Amino acid sequence: MKIRIALLTLLMMLFCSAAQAEENFWSLITKEGTVLTQIAYEPDKGDEYISGDNVLYRVVEISGDKAIVEKAGDVTLPDVSWLDGQEVVPVSVMDGERLICLYCTHSDESYEPSDGTYSNDKRGSIYEIAHELADALEEDGVTVHVSDSLHHPHDAGAYRRSRQTAVALLKQGMPDALLDIHRDGIPNPDEYAATIGGKPCSKIRLLVGRGNQNMAVNKEMALTIKAVADHVYPGLIKDIYMGKGAFNQDLSPNSLLLECGTYTLKKERVMASMPLMANVLRRALYGGVTGSAGASDVKGNASDESGGVTQGDPDPVPVSEDGKGSGSGMIWLLIVVLGGGLLLCILSSGSLKGGMKKASRNLREATGGLVGKKPEEGEDPQHSGGK
Repeated sequence: MKIRIALLTLLMMLFCSAAQAEENFWSLITKEGTVLTQIAYEPDKGDEYISGDNVLYRVVEISGDKAIVEKAGDVTLPDVSWLDGQEVVPVSVMDGERLICLYCTHSDESYEPSDGTYSNDKRGSIYEIAHELADALEEDGVTVHVSDSLHHPHDAGAYRRSRQTAVALLKQGMPDALLDIHRDGIPNPDEYAATIGGKPCSKIRLLVGRGNQNMAVNKEMALTIKAVADHVYPGLIKDIYMGKGAFNQDLSPNSLLLECGTYTLKKERVMASMPLMANVLRRALYGGVTGSAGASDVKGNASDESGGVTQGDPDPVPVSEDGKGSGSGMIWLLIVVLGGGLLLCILSSGSLKGGMKKASRNLREATGGLVGKKPEEGEDPQHSGGK
């Protein structure tokens, strides 16, 4: 009886945990029925979406948890060809201190696989992400102010509460960028999972609020960040969403919301992306190499004693989505295994012809006749071949 009660209690806890982990999300779908992506904030007609391959879509209809979009054309990103040379052409030339401010509106946000919960009502691990980004930026010679202020609960009033935090940061000095650090609430981790430079990482989504006077400037900043990232770490920037509302981006130009992974993704993957994102931000805002830029070099270029990279900034590092590209590795593994098996058959039979026959016979036996003809009963698999 006690065992039954314990099992029932455990099942109830699991059920409640699963129910709690469900967050509202919507799918962006073309009129032809193609699902482009998912978002965890309520879409509105007129919202715009720039996909990873730089195609612009516009929301034309909302139907339940689906946002119907139509293609509005291709997007031409800002020219960042200057990244190929040593010339420094910053997006905005600013004298004095290079300053970026970070805060977290949804201060409960966490990563379920690593933290055991998607929401921590004390302090979410999203602050760890913010500080990891800050540390990487500071290594690149940028001053960073990070606010650890909490804005619980995670409700419609969170942006009103975090607005006070953003205002307090702005009073410390006008930053070159004001960034609100989040993690997404969509359930599919594969939307964000990526491998960059051979390391498991997370993609990052940029969110621009349509309902403020700084929208054009903030959108241009987002496009520049994507252009730089596409050049240096292709695929790091997942996409750009321009949604209704202000997201406190009316307070200052060059304000963005960064979705750093989603709650079903391991936190460690998101942490691994922060040095890459810092490198992209530094280049997009300030241009050429500053500080110990080698810290962001995933190629492993040697750094000199001053912290600079001896071989220059890293060349473009390809990104691959998890689950994709693994097929080629399996093919090579299969080739190696089959080749080794064939060699053993040749050596054991003493001739190429006998080895080929023996390998064929072994393959038929191993696959039960799925490949080739299944051996007849009584046929000796060790002696079916000839000399």
